[in-house]
Amino acid sequence: MDGIIVFANHKLVKMLGFEDGSELQGRTVSDLVQPDRREISQELETMMLAKSEDLFSVEDVYECKNGQALPVEVSAISIHYQGKPAVQIIARDISERKKVEAEIWEYQNMLKRLSSDLILAEEAERHNLAIVLHDHLGQSLAMAKIKMAGVMNSIQDEDLREKLKAIEKDISDAVKQTRSITYELSPPVLHELGLIIALEWRLDKFTDETGIKTIYEQSGGSVKLRNEQEVILFRSVDEILKNVIKHAKATKVLVTAEASEHSFLLRIQDNGKGFDIAILDPQKRKVDSFGLFSIRERIEYLGGVLDIQSANGKGTEVILHIPVSLEGN
Repeated sequence: MDGIIVFANHKLVKMLGFEDGSELQGRTVSDLVQPDRREISQELETMMLAKSEDLFSVEDVYECKNGQALPVEVSAISIHYQGKPAVQIIARDISERKKVEAEIWEYQNMLKRLSSDLILAEEAERHNLAIVLHDHLGQSLAMAKIKMAGVMNSIQDEDLREKLKAIEKDISDAVKQTRSITYELSPPVLHELGLIIALEWRLDKFTDETGIKTIYEQSGGSVKLRNEQEVILFRSVDEILKNVIKHAKATKVLVTAEASEHSFLLRIQDNGKGFDIAILDPQKRKVDSFGLFSIRERIEYLGGVLDIQSANGKGTEVILHIPVSLEGN
């Protein structure tokens, strides 16, 4: 009554570690709350009382007699006590629930770290395999082609020369395929020249393969990205482009890079058929939408945000937004 505790049941007394309800009587309600939360706690109580017709609960933190923090779920409603206006406050101990929530949160963070570690490990293996293909198989094929040309120059039999030309063509095709596989596995441009140049290269390659027009735009300063950021962003854009091929039926893709003092943003827009983003809801998600889910996990691991905007017949916009620093800062 008037902000002063006049009654506390045995359950609250036990929750807070007191011996008797009389230890709480005469104290203010704010005394129950951790000192650094008292102002916001009063605001929450006022809000609950203002909407007392619709009883609801908020989370708060009480302070036990021994100083230990106790997470509680609190509701408040206006009543009459001993014929006078009063406030009834109900507090429920949710420490066990908060513990479980913390464990779930940590488990989710571990999964995100694992997802990131997996893509980095995969990228390292891709890079190593690409080096092997380029430095060994590619060189061996190139040498075989040179030797074949030398053999052909020394042979006068036209039938045999034609057969050798066919073999030389097969070797040339193998060289091209090896080079193509090498770039598909791990584009040297990403590791040697960085994300921006790699994105421009990927868009050019995308247009050559699909005929879909691509535009790249950039604003802001030069960003300084860690290796894991570059790899995850590049693979994320690559996955989004593959989705455009499979689902969008688009004729144009615009990729925009925006750098600010503390963040880097990639926006991928297409003019395709779009989709109902409700299918991304965990309860409705289709099996083939796992790629977007995986991208979201990786971007969130980087401390960033994945935002998807789309509607049937109106194309799709995917935004990858992560915290970074500008060069020199």
